Amino acid sequence: MFLKKLDQPLLEAIEENGFETPTKVQKACISKIKSGVDLFVKAPEKSGKTSTIIISVIQQLKTEFEDVPRAVIVVPDREAAIELKEKFEAFTEEIDLRIFGEGDAGNLHKLRDIIYAGSDVVIATAKKFNELYSYSGINLNNLKMFIVDDAEMIMKDQLLCEVNRFSEYLPKSQKIVFTTRINKRMQDYMENFMNFPQIVEIEEEIEEEIKEEKE
Repeated sequence: MFLKKLDQPLLEAIEENGFETPTKVQKACISKIKSGVDLFVKAPEKSGKTSTIIISVIQQLKTEFEDVPRAVIVVPDREAAIELKEKFEAFTEEIDLRIFGEGDAGNLHKLRDIIYAGSDVVIATAKKFNELYSYSGINLNNLKMFIVDDAEMIMKDQLLCEVNRFSEYLPKSQKIVFTTRINKRMQDYMENFMNFPQIVEIEEEIEEEIKEEKE
């Protein structure tokens, strides 16, 4: 039995993807994300962070709505965007959510046009988000969730500047960060851009998962 109080279509998608019992990360985070709090999560590799993001976003957004993004997910690179979109699509075959990944198109204008045609979830690098916002005027007025995945790979050097710059543009929204470690830059991000975030730290020992997933 998976977690209670999730929508039935989502529970069916979870079962179809081979998840029978929640991991430690899922147990600790999904209900908190559902409540709407800002969350900073430190957890080991292969602990279920990616599936936690997917399940939580689907639960919060439920179905397609209007044409502008309601969830933005920052990833380290284009390849990560493509991979995460594919994982989302495995969960949303029977759920009406429109998932856009940076790898879907080439130049900035095509990216903008695809998003404007209707995207509930947009997955891209911080640099690409900055370009979309600065040069194409991506509409963030309905944004509900801003998520940083693999923060240990993103919050460094120039990439951190890109994340900070984009975060300054964001309207009020739930902010969630997933990482394998916490450093001073991440602590500064929590202080400057997150609203009294709850911190979840998962032990290095990982329960054996029913379904192995790459992150």
